[in-house]
Amino acid sequence: VLDCPDNPDNIVWLEVMNYVFLFAYTVEATIHLYVERWVYFKNRWNVMDFFVVCAGFVALVFRDFVNVSFLRVFRITRLMRAARVVLTIRELYMLLTGLASSMKAIFFGTLLLGMMLALWSIVLVEFLHPVNVTIPFEGCSRCPKGFSSVLQSMLTLLQTVVAGDSWGLIAVPLIEAAPWTGLLLIAVLVSVSLGAMNLILAVIVESASEARDQDIERKTRDREKSQQSGKRKLLGLLTEMDKDKSGVLTFEDLKAAWVQSVEFRRILTMLEVQERDIDAVWAILDSNDDGIVDYREFCDNLLDLQNSQWRMSYGMNRYFISKLVNEVKDRVDVVHREMMSQTKDSAARFASVELRLRKLCGEGL
Repeated sequence: VLDCPDNPDNIVWLEVMNYVFLFAYTVEATIHLYVERWVYFKNRWNVMDFFVVCAGFVALVFRDFVNVSFLRVFRITRLMRAARVVLTIRELYMLLTGLASSMKAIFFGTLLLGMMLALWSIVLVEFLHPVNVTIPFEGCSRCPKGFSSVLQSMLTLLQTVVAGDSWGLIAVPLIEAAPWTGLLLIAVLVSVSLGAMNLILAVIVESASEARDQDIERKTRDREKSQQSGKRKLLGLLTEMDKDKSGVLTFEDLKAAWVQSVEFRRILTMLEVQERDIDAVWAILDSNDDGIVDYREFCDNLLDLQNSQWRMSYGMNRYFISKLVNEVKDRVDVVHREMMSQTKDSAARFASVELRLRKLCGEGL
């Protein structure tokens, strides 16, 4: 084996790359260990990297005494880190989670399929083998012993029914020699191929669908936990900002906090509130228009708004409609004042003209 030209230890560039990667992994693990100290071992990814590096050195030290090259396979586990980045693609993430969740269904489906093949194989060995051995198959050396034992019969069914490979090669000569065997062969085909395999497929699809629903629920719980954490931090920050301990928050305080406090902006952003939403959110929370809001109620109601899409949409629509109505009222007031001013000017000019006409008429008389 050592003299084999395809042995990795005899390929120079592979040996060089082995040292290069081992050196890179060692440097990375050493830097992490120096910075994080004992906290380093609390991260499972760090433990995995440490194990990979140790396995590399064990393979390097003992390779002359025992074949430990299989330890290099553990480096594949580092690809799991790259998989975390790839899983940011939603479609790929759904495919992988669906596959992982359906493994249980696949396992038990395989057991069910194996049991059905074994049961049918017992029947076929009993009834089909005596007929099968009398048929001179041309171009198929295995066909005469296709049902000679349970294992051979299971292999035949696995090839012809499950894999769909050359079903007619052994079935058609059997049916032509003894037509009654077609009932058994068709029964096997219907029960295994159309029945069990489609049932297994349906269960796998259902398992993937349930996994998707569970993933949505998990993300919802994580989002709620994040919002609750943001609410507590926001409440603590507002408490610190309340210098006079009044327990209330004004719109000016809210705008000033957004401009001055980076932490305040970060928390509100985590709660999905942007700067353009502050006016609308304040208008929704300050329902009595008194200009002040208890900041504890502010935190509670803000979280309720984010969790209730209907309430948030209703509040935003109400705010923008109210804003539009106010703008229209202001515009109407401006137009009304302009019209009143113009009316007064017209009345004054009319009175002046009337007075001049009277004077002219008086002088004429």
